[in-house]
Amino acid sequence: MSTPQGAPKMNVTVQSNISDGPAEAAEDRHRYDADAIKDLTSKIAQGYGLSEHDGDIVAEVLSFADTHGIDSHGLQRFQLYDAQMGNKIDPTAKSEVVVDTTVSTVIDGHRSMGQLNGRQAMDATIAKAKKTGMAIAAVRHSCHYGAAGYYANLAAEQGLIGFSVTNTEPAVYPLYANDVWLGTNPIACAIPTQPHTFFFDASTSVVAYGKVELYSKQRKDLPAAWAVDPDNKPIYDSTDALSRLMRYNNEAGLLATGGNSEYTGGHKGYGFSVLVEFFSGIVSQGATTDRTAVGDPVEGISHGFMAIDPKIFGDADTILRNFSDYLDEIRNLHAVPGKRIYVHGDKEAEAYEDRIANGVPLYHKTVVELCDICDRLGVDYTGVLDH
Repeated sequence: MSTPQGAPKMNVTVQSNISDGPAEAAEDRHRYDADAIKDLTSKIAQGYGLSEHDGDIVAEVLSFADTHGIDSHGLQRFQLYDAQMGNKIDPTAKSEVVVDTTVSTVIDGHRSMGQLNGRQAMDATIAKAKKTGMAIAAVRHSCHYGAAGYYANLAAEQGLIGFSVTNTEPAVYPLYANDVWLGTNPIACAIPTQPHTFFFDASTSVVAYGKVELYSKQRKDLPAAWAVDPDNKPIYDSTDALSRLMRYNNEAGLLATGGNSEYTGGHKGYGFSVLVEFFSGIVSQGATTDRTAVGDPVEGISHGFMAIDPKIFGDADTILRNFSDYLDEIRNLHAVPGKRIYVHGDKEAEAYEDRIANGVPLYHKTVVELCDICDRLGVDYTGVLDH
C-alpha cells in the first residue's frame, strides 16, 4: 500500500544486510563481560562526537537493558543508531528546556540522543517530585531512548514510584485499520519493593519491534499474532517482516496488544497506545508517531515521564511493605503444573544476577555489527569482543 492520502512523506532509513549470516539460537550466544562492553559502548558513543559524560549515559542505559535481560533494547540497538547518525540523530545537538514549573518540565531534544534527553527529563522529574510529592515531564524532537523501564527504575532507586512512556516510529496498525499509524509505545512503571523492584515495562503492541529483529537474527518464524500485512494476513518469516516494517510504506505492521479483534481485546492495546501518544507527543507539543519519521530533518519521537513520592499517600514504609507482601502472595499462589508464577521484575532480577556473574550474551551478528562500527570509528575493541 502507498502512504495514506494527505500524509507527509516519511524519511526512510533502511538497515541493510538484515538477513546476513546463519541462524543462531539464543542459548548458543557467546557471553561478554558486562563492565567491559559497557565501557566499550561509551567509547563508541564518543566516537560519534559525544562527550565522555554523555557517552557514559548512553552506555548506562543500554547496559541496563542487556544486564536485565531486555535484549531487544541493549547493544543490538547500536546498528539502528549508527544508521540514523546525522539524519535522525544529531550527535552534536544540545537539548533545551522550554517549560519549567515546580511540577513539570518540557524539553526540546533538538534530535540529540534519546538517552541523554530521557536522563535529563527523569532527573528533573525526580528532583521536583522530592520537593512537591509528584512531577511530570515530556520531551519532543528526540530519538530512540532505549528501554522505557530504565527511566522508571531511576525513580524507584530513590524510593519513588517511576513511570515512563514513549512513542516510536510507525509500526502498529490501529484496530481494524490497514494504515500503519501507531508506535509500539511502551509503558513502564517501577516501584521500590522487596526483595527487588517491581518492574513493569511492556509495549502496547503485542510485541516490541526489537523482538522481530531478534527473531530475524535467530531465523525463527514469527507467531501468527505478531505481524500482519495490510490484508490482515500473518507474516511468519521474521526477516521478511522486518524488511517490510523498515520501509515504512504499509507493507506490514505489528498488532496492538490483544490482536486484531475486539473479542480478543485489541481495542485495549490500541487505547493504551493512544494514551501514550497523548503523554508523549501531544503534551510535549512534538510529533505523534505518524509524524515522527517525516520531514528533513525528521520530527523525531517524544517521551513522557512521571515520579511520585509514596509519602503523599501516608506512611511510605507501610505502603511499600504492604505491596511487597501482596506480591509475595501472588508468587505463592497455586501454579499451573510445570509453570512458575512470576511477578513483574522477577525475571529481570534473575537475569541481572546471572549476567553480572557470567557475562552478557550477544548474538554473533550483533558482535559483527559492533566491530564494523568500531573499525569505522577507530575504536579499539581488542579483548572485549571476539567473533
